[in-house]
Amino acid sequence: MPLATMSRELHHHFGTDIRPITLATLNRVDLLPTYLQAGADVHGSHSLFYWLRARGRGHVVSRDNAAMGLSWRDDVERLIAIRPVGPLDAVVRLLDDVARVAHDRAEQPLVVRYCSPAVADYLRDQGWTEMSGPWHADAPADDETHPEVIVTAPAVELPGGRKYKPLREAVFRHASSYHYTARPTPLGIGETTLIHADAARANDYDLHELGFNDAVTASLISLHHDRLTYHYLTRRDRLAAFAITADITGIAHGYYLAARSEPRLVTYFLWLIYLQQRRAGASALNLGGSETRPLYEFKRHTFPDHILQRTCLLQSPQ
Repeated sequence: MPLATMSRELHHHFGTDIRPITLATLNRVDLLPTYLQAGADVHGSHSLFYWLRARGRGHVVSRDNAAMGLSWRDDVERLIAIRPVGPLDAVVRLLDDVARVAHDRAEQPLVVRYCSPAVADYLRDQGWTEMSGPWHADAPADDETHPEVIVTAPAVELPGGRKYKPLREAVFRHASSYHYTARPTPLGIGETTLIHADAARANDYDLHELGFNDAVTASLISLHHDRLTYHYLTRRDRLAAFAITADITGIAHGYYLAARSEPRLVTYFLWLIYLQQRRAGASALNLGGSETRPLYEFKRHTFPDHILQRTCLLQSPQ
């Protein structure tokens, strides 16, 4: 069943509101009624997150004070509910109704992503389980493989102590060579070229990652950029690194980062991003979960002062 048809079924039988995520609605803070999930600020507190995880093709399904993203992902051939939000009871009722339509009409289990422990425990009690197969060959559980790393480091230019020595070395290595800037809208100084051609892993992306990058570059021409910050690192007017963050809930979230291949450049860039977001009013920076252990360990060791927050990926009863 096409997603549009399924959305109409949901609206007709369960009274849900359906809103496509398009460039016209993307990056608006009012796309969802709330960005907290059963009181928790799991990674993804911005409409940009839903666009990226849906690869630019999805809907927001909402009813009363609960909502979620809904998308069919061609690259993994799964119907996914993305980061449900709202009070626990309302979230579970909405998920159950969407899962029922998915099973009865589309003959497809529903995979729900980015669930806090409270939501995941409740769903497991209702018969939801781990997925019947891996999410992706290179990332069996994708960002839910390892916990989110929420950085809480001191917001000082150079944090002291032995545990921050690698970070200080990155600052000393690059501070005199690069210029950092942060803006509320994209600058248009070669972001697309960096992402698709010049970034460190540009020649190694698979289709799974290419779809994500395409969604990032498409988002840059959105009509809205509510509460987003675009971060740039340049050297002699040449773009060396680019990132996107947002802060709606008081905790900033990182949604994308690309950088040229140079030792410790990402560490230096992340530190500048963190300082900028803290000074702009955020209490912490959520770097999200990780699909691989090396990425997870990089986040933990680069920012030794942090909080870990687990999210889960589950599948509806079949």
